[in-house]
Amino acid sequence: MSPPSATPKVFNPFFTALLVVGTIFALTACAYGVMTVRGLDPHQQDDTGLMGVMNRWGLTILVVELAVLAVLTVLAIGTDDFWARRSAEGAKDK
Repeated sequence: MSPPSATPKVFNPFFTALLVVGTIFALTACAYGVMTVRGLDPHQQDDTGLMGVMNRWGLTILVVELAVLAVLTVLAIGTDDFWARRSAEGAKDK
């Protein structure tokens, strides 16, 4: 039985950036949802801290994060062949 051929691991830094920005986007979306639900209670008008920031800038923050996610997605997909070739050349040199 022959060992499986070792394929080189491809590291694309844009995928790491996508993971980080995607996590931040998910947390921001959750905070925006909490702010929206809390805003339904007319007796609770607390515009301090995170809820105040989300009430004032939440939509802008979400749109900017979504734009960054879109750019990183295009970069990750567009440069995937480059990183794969670079990884294959590095493995061939070893």
